[in-house]
Amino acid sequence: MMITVEPSPALYLALKKRLEEMGKGDRAKEVLQKAIKEMAHSTKLRLHSETKAIYTIKRSAFKQSDIRVKNPTKNRLYAMIAVEGEPIPLKVGYSSRKNAKRKAASAKVRADGSMKELTLESGGRRYKAFVATMTNVSKSGKISEHAGIFQRVPGEFNRPGREKIKQIYAPARSLAAKKAYQEKIASDMQGELSYRLHKHMNTVIYGRR
Repeated sequence: MMITVEPSPALYLALKKRLEEMGKGDRAKEVLQKAIKEMAHSTKLRLHSETKAIYTIKRSAFKQSDIRVKNPTKNRLYAMIAVEGEPIPLKVGYSSRKNAKRKAASAKVRADGSMKELTLESGGRRYKAFVATMTNVSKSGKISEHAGIFQRVPGEFNRPGREKIKQIYAPARSLAAKKAYQEKIASDMQGELSYRLHKHMNTVIYGRR
């Protein structure tokens, strides 16, 4: 996910015109750079907190350091905010419960949702998700284990009478952050940036914040 932080053309022209009227037109790039940088880092913090508020994503699966900011320069008057990452194993990244004798493993991805059993109906059968620990052997021969939530794959077999199993994944942190941005942040961006631009413009014109 990538977010670009930059003023709208109308906002930029209004700022430039005001500075020129006050004899400070040569400071426009300075004002823009400072406001955009400040806005980008504020947005990073908000993006992290809003994503954590909307989703049950675990602290270990989504840290502030997973959000990268490319600051503006005087020759590139915009900032970039990037969140990357592949889909996360459900048990590793989100709130979940292990299976019981009669119940499938359960999970809750969105904070406003509920804990739901993970089941799949196919061919008249009910496939229940379950927590298991799998053993991995690397190319170098190193053995490691990891716990996850798995489910059998209807109609796919690794040996006669034994269906394959697959690990269940949840949204990548990039997708979770994108949803949080769209739901909670995007509509406020230009208003927030306008406030920061005027603050730095007033510092240049009047010598105060």
